[in-house]
Amino acid sequence: MKKVVLFLCFVAITSLSFAQNNDFSLRFNTRADFDYEYFDNNSINDRVGFAGKFLNIMLDGKINDKFEYHWRQRLNRTNFTSNFFEATDWAYLSYHINNNFTLSVGKQVVAIGGFEYDYAPIDVYFYSDFCNVMPSCYEFGTSLTWSNDAKNQALTFQISNSIFKQQPFDGLFAYNLLWNGNITDFWKTLYSANLIEYNEGNYVNYIALGNQFYFSDFVIDLDYTNKYIDGQKNFFSDFTLATQVKYQLPQLNIFAKVSFDQNKSEYSRFISPNYWTMTVAPGTDYMLYGAGVEYFPIKNSKDVRLHAIISSNNREPANLFFNAGITWNMKLK
Repeated sequence: MKKVVLFLCFVAITSLSFAQNNDFSLRFNTRADFDYEYFDNNSINDRVGFAGKFLNIMLDGKINDKFEYHWRQRLNRTNFTSNFFEATDWAYLSYHINNNFTLSVGKQVVAIGGFEYDYAPIDVYFYSDFCNVMPSCYEFGTSLTWSNDAKNQALTFQISNSIFKQQPFDGLFAYNLLWNGNITDFWKTLYSANLIEYNEGNYVNYIALGNQFYFSDFVIDLDYTNKYIDGQKNFFSDFTLATQVKYQLPQLNIFAKVSFDQNKSEYSRFISPNYWTMTVAPGTDYMLYGAGVEYFPIKNSKDVRLHAIISSNNREPANLFFNAGITWNMKLK
């Protein structure tokens, strides 16, 4: 607790020291929820209670026309090591080489496609199995991004530490190519091809095809992610499909989401000691479904959000999950 207080004092002093600089923003956001999980007529196993889910601080700014910085820290995240960056989602410096190329260095989001993966965790109420068991979404690395003059197409090549690394400096890397595109006014893409090392010289390949469609007041996400590992007999036997439909009104969102994870592969020769590198375990046949509402009580503002959702899945024993909560943003600058 003392470290958190000192950290907040540091942030406050830092923000005051930059008060004369208009090229930065400092924000907090947090979410508090009420959870109730019902387990197949077995009230002994029911889980219920209030909890704080997120407490984030975000700092973004420019040093000059060439350099800019971005930082997000999860103050509520448990740090299992002595590495302060364990609770840092990202902290990177970007250098704009020219109007089309940008070089970034530091801790970044690992460039994997798909809109479910891309959403900030504070904005997601239930995940597919693939995203839910992802070992790490943020790693140190470097990336080079090309964008066109209209800034509606971007191609990023990134080299980072592997999401499957077990300790720093273990020599495992990920090689990621991400296309962030606007094909038309109603179709956006987040497509990627990834080679992610789980043992020296052994890789998992992801092909992630994230699509987002806009039709009047409707937003439809459709993500397909294929996973392949050396020795897998069928290239398409391990995949995740996730879709969300959201109806957006000025102060109200209504949404429904379904995801399906299937892995019919056999990985007997990879099971030990790195069985977890597959993310979705062999034998998985998992469906998740749910719906919810979001309400923004302040007109023309997203700074306060109320939500309520209900979800379930096809696992045994069957369970039903209900969640309601509030999210709010705090802007210091």
